[in-house]
Amino acid sequence: MRELLLIENVLSPCGWIKSVLSEHGCKVTRVLHVKQAERALSQSRFDMILLAGEGALPCVTDVKRLRQSTTLPVVVMLPQASSDDESHHLHYVGVNGVVSASMPRNKLWEIAKTTYDNAMPQRVDAR
Repeated sequence: MRELLLIENVLSPCGWIKSVLSEHGCKVTRVLHVKQAERALSQSRFDMILLAGEGALPCVTDVKRLRQSTTLPVVVMLPQASSDDESHHLHYVGVNGVVSASMPRNKLWEIAKTTYDNAMPQRVDAR
């Protein structure tokens, strides 16, 4: 079972995201902002982060902050399709995938699964 951290940093939380991921066997922990996410990351083990944000620039700031403490794959969901420039900024700070909230809901799972499957496995020191 995949353990996902969902950060709903949006004005109107999108409960459907958790429902879609849960339907595919994921355990989803939902928080409302990056500070709560940092706390959750320090207390539990996750396989991936999904950040639902209001726009690309606030997400860039949040992802930079998250990247200080984790190398987990990150998928960002924006309210509408982002421009190539915005996507470039997100990928530059370490985002593994960008999706639009206006896409069909089943597409979210496909993108999340692909991102997870393509993520580099974390190295374990054999000491």
